[in-house]
Amino acid sequence: MDTFLFLLGRTPELSVRELVSCQLEGKLLRDQIYQVERDAADEAALIEQFQQLGGSLKLLKVVGQFTDLAEEDLSKYVTAYLAQFDRPTFAVGELFRETFPKIQLTDIKQALKEQGISSRFIDAPREGLSAAVLLHQEVEELIVIRVSESQTLFAKTLAVQDIDDWTRRDREKPYADRKKGMLPPKVARMMVNIGLGELNKVSDTAPVVYDPFCGSGTVLMEAACLGATVIGSDLDQNSVAGSTTNMEWLADTYQMDVDSTIFQADVTHVHADQLDQAPNLIITEPFLGKQKPTPHQLPNVFRGMEKLYLGAFRQWRHLLADNSIIVIIFPLSQDGKNNYSLESIIDKIATLGYTATSEPCLYHRPQAVIQRQIWTFKFKKP
Repeated sequence: MDTFLFLLGRTPELSVRELVSCQLEGKLLRDQIYQVERDAADEAALIEQFQQLGGSLKLLKVVGQFTDLAEEDLSKYVTAYLAQFDRPTFAVGELFRETFPKIQLTDIKQALKEQGISSRFIDAPREGLSAAVLLHQEVEELIVIRVSESQTLFAKTLAVQDIDDWTRRDREKPYADRKKGMLPPKVARMMVNIGLGELNKVSDTAPVVYDPFCGSGTVLMEAACLGATVIGSDLDQNSVAGSTTNMEWLADTYQMDVDSTIFQADVTHVHADQLDQAPNLIITEPFLGKQKPTPHQLPNVFRGMEKLYLGAFRQWRHLLADNSIIVIIFPLSQDGKNNYSLESIIDKIATLGYTATSEPCLYHRPQAVIQRQIWTFKFKKP
């Protein structure tokens, strides 16, 4: 068995939830490093699976494990690894080694030269090269990871997130309304992967994803990229028109067939005959109110959202079959004095047939007044 490492994004808990949902069971090695064991023959499939993830930045393969590695021997091992390549262009990253001297790449280049090996190195931040560099240059990147005082790993970079592709869907789609706040595509992809994984546990039917607060269609786009049939609705006609345009852009840009239905509706009044087929997976970020409410506005904001959420969950009972999955964002505000959330409705919706399948994961931008809790529920008719 080989050891592979996923370098996680800035919300490790959510990234791990996505990995587990994608049947990539393993363990959190240190902070943002998640380890899985796979047969060597599975490497190509693992790289392909990595490219479907929203929350992992790099995929690494361990090529050396050392105990009690002396600092003076570190460069020798790096040199020995790079010596197997013909005229390598290389970079070296270091994780959890902030208190140690940085590995000098000029010394590595000189040691290779003494062995008759011509090489070139690319200077990188201490943690390694960015995806932008790795996507567009042929580089052998080796990451030195200090797991503990007595254990050091050498890992080579196998794959990185295609940031060009993420940027394309984030910034080049024709419709966006940033005044309403926008769910990042990577977070939407993580939510979709979590939902698909939960659905696979309870059903073998093809996924039909419904977003009843579709906005600019971010969830619909990410679900469609994974092959799901998608349905969207929104109270705002501009959002309906914009999402429709974005889905057409997605199909044209990626040369893919997109099975989508988008219509205008109030979430609390959507009826089954408005949907082409019954959804078995709801993935959504409801309207979270003003982006930057003042402290005195928060009580009313959360009272309004509680009414909205309860109305939505009640209506969804008439749309969903047993064992459907809901992945949904709940708002949370923590200002150090007063905390506001919608966790009080969990018991209420339990009586409607919704059971939380795990604890929520927190996602938020720095300094955000309204943070996001990502919950997952299974629906079963009472």
